[in-house]
Amino acid sequence: MRYSSLSEKGRRPNNEDEVFTRFDPRYPLIAAVSDGMGGHAAGEVASRISIEALDMWTRELCDAPQNVLVDAFFNANAQVISAAEQEKKYRGMGATLVAAIFYHDHFITANIGDSRLYLVSGNDMRQVTFDHSYVQELVRRGFLTAEEARNHPRKNVITRCIGTESSFEPDVFYTRWNPKDLVLLCSDGLCDVLTEADMLSLIQRETDLDTLCRSLYAAAYEKGSSDNISLVLVRNEGGVEL
Repeated sequence: MRYSSLSEKGRRPNNEDEVFTRFDPRYPLIAAVSDGMGGHAAGEVASRISIEALDMWTRELCDAPQNVLVDAFFNANAQVISAAEQEKKYRGMGATLVAAIFYHDHFITANIGDSRLYLVSGNDMRQVTFDHSYVQELVRRGFLTAEEARNHPRKNVITRCIGTESSFEPDVFYTRWNPKDLVLLCSDGLCDVLTEADMLSLIQRETDLDTLCRSLYAAAYEKGSSDNISLVLVRNEGGVEL
């Protein structure tokens, strides 16, 4: 596998996103994106705690990696809540989190919030995760189209995230993939402004993952993204490569 990542503050004064990749020869590749919320330094704290918890709790993967991944989300949630209770300035902070564990023929994804994971296979690009957001719920119920949701004034209202409730449930997905398939994990600073057609067009033109990260970032920035922009790309090359 090959992978690359990027996280930029964009037009924001500071970067509240965190990206994460870890490859250990003993275990599968793990990648994640977290988007912090809360204002001032609180968003940065929430996303950092979430990624640190994910890193810690996935260091020993067992025969049920999906359970390890969910436990990591639960632990991240508990740690963000605890930090907010101990520091008044952190109260109300939270974070989205999307993470995946990659194997040669499949990957396991967990997510909470509206950071996304996409699978690109040939000429097809599809969103694997589902946004936990107000407008996505309206789309699911047939009250909004996807395009209407993109421009809705409440599109950034999150219905589920790390740090807001002591009990919550991340979504978990098992997905098959093939050699040459590409996975994109990203914060909403990217996918709020770029359509799947926009992203697929860039992906089909560029094979180098570092360059592709920069191209996707530049396209989102140029299209007017007002948020931090973060992404991780992982390509299945039939083996494991750094």
